[in-house]
Parts: sequence; structure tokens; C-alpha cells
Amino acid sequence: MTLLPPPLPPFLPAAVLALSGESAANVEYSIDHREGVQGITVPLRGDVGTALARVAAAARLPGTWLSTVQRLIAAMLPNAILLRIDTDGRRIGALTAYLRFPQEPAAPVLQALLGATSRLQVRPDAVAALAQALGCPGARGIGIRTGVEGDQRLAVYFRVERDVHGFGAAALQQLAGALGWPDDACGPIARDLRALHPGGSVGVIGVDVADDGDIAALKCDPANVPLARALPFLQQQGASPERIDACLSLCRALRARTLSYVGVKYDRSGLAGWRLYFSYRPHGAARNGQPALLIDTPGTAALRMPHY
Repeated sequence: MTLLPPPLPPFLPAAVLALSGESAANVEYSIDHREGVQGITVPLRGDVGTALARVAAAARLPGTWLSTVQRLIAAMLPNAILLRIDTDGRRIGALTAYLRFPQEPAAPVLQALLGATSRLQVRPDAVAALAQALGCPGARGIGIRTGVEGDQRLAVYFRVERDVHGFGAAALQQLAGALGWPDDACGPIARDLRALHPGGSVGVIGVDVADDGDIAALKCDPANVPLARALPFLQQQGASPERIDACLSLCRALRARTLSYVGVKYDRSGLAGWRLYFSYRPHGAARNGQPALLIDTPGTAALRMPHY
């Protein structure tokens, strides 16, 4: 029998969710190594410009993130948009907009789009090499992030259909070459994907882009990861007991046995960070004493990143 999720956890500020109005019908919470910081991700629909402006005004972050995102939306006409708000419960510390292309653009087209709408850049040869190594026609989406210093950071995402267990030595060597990393740098990535991934296609792989357009880090997002896989992985990677306890507390609050995503980030030196994602429907939560129809469903629902 499937349990309905509990009401909205009290430590996640409802005021932040209200900024996005009806978008809060689907929410994705996330935590990383930082004590007391949560991410709240919602899909944006309808009057996206107004929703973005309201959130940016409430965040009071310096810089031109809002105008950059608005120009990109107008130019690329994305067919899916997510907004992530990072907060410590008192103030908003960072905003990230994720935009999905209707069709994967060629690498020069992507750079031309960025050049026409922003100061962001990514080396077209690096994007083309990554797409070839991953077996993709091009980038599926982009992310634009800003923080308390007002700087803007670009990430580029690819949808990888290849089976995770077939992501072998030859593919990894090609990926390392596309990144400009040593041949053996991708070995830990393959090991971690096999440890975390329950099976199926690789899913989303992304790259963080440095200010000069070079690739700074590689990010993988295995989906529907059982807790029995995720928690031992975090312990092996040196996650603090406090963060493990925070993860368990959030799992209990949301009655989750499976994580929507486990985000793992790598640079040429190895693992550089992690983030756990939990999808949730606040308006579908049962109130105390309210009768509910419980129906078993196959699989685990997830608020998919817009690069799927």
C-alpha cells in the first residue's frame, strides 16, 4: 500500500513557495553538504516573467540575473522551465533557472544564442566533443545561477540515452578527452554511477562552465536512487553524520524510501560535491483525519529536471 506524503515540512519556508503561486503544486526539495541550507525547485508555467520578477525582487540579490534569464527565454522559447531557490529559511542565497531547448542545438548555435543574450559563454568545440562522447545530438538544456555576489554561472546539460552498464572504458576515455582530463579521471565516475544507479539509461549529465568558457566540472544525476544505495555512498564519500541525519529526517518527513535524484559533481581531482533531491506534491498531502484513497502505482514519481 502506498502512503500519501505528510503536510509541508515546517522547516521549509512556505513564504518562498508562495512566491511562485500555483507552481508550488509540484515541489522538489534538495540538500547538500551545507548545514541548514535547502533547495526548493518548482516548475514555472503561465506568466513566467511575472513569477521570475517576484522571486528576484524578494531575493534582493545583486546583478543582472533576471534580465539575462528573460532574454534567454525570449530567444530560445524553452518548452520547460524550472526555478531553484536556495534558502537557509531566513533569506534566499541563490537562484537558478533551468531552461530546456525544444530541440537540441548544434554547439555553434548554442554559443551564438548565449552571445546574443548574455555575457555567458561556453567553448563550442567542448560542447560538440561532449555531445559526441555522450551520444547526444547536442545540449538538452542550460542552467543560469546567481548568488549573493551577483555573479552568473552557466551549466549545460545533456540527455544520455545510453544504458548505464554499457558506459564502459571506451566511452569514458572519450569523455575524458572531451573534458581535457587525464584518461583515468572518469574511472571513479563510472564506479559511482554503477553504485548509485538502479539501472536503465544514464539520464542527465551536465557540465559547469568557467568564466572563460572552459569546462570546470562534470555533474551526473542518477534518478530514483534507493536510500539503501544513497546513504552508504555518502558515508563512503565522507559526508558528516549531521548531514546524514538531515537526510534521514527529510526522508521521514516526506515518507521517502527513494530519492528523486542524487546529484554528484566531479572535477579532474575527483568527487567535488553532492546533492540529494526529493520530489513532493504539497497539495496532494492528506490532512489529519481526512479520508484518502490509497492506490499502488509502479515506480517512483519525480519532478524531472527539464533536460529530459
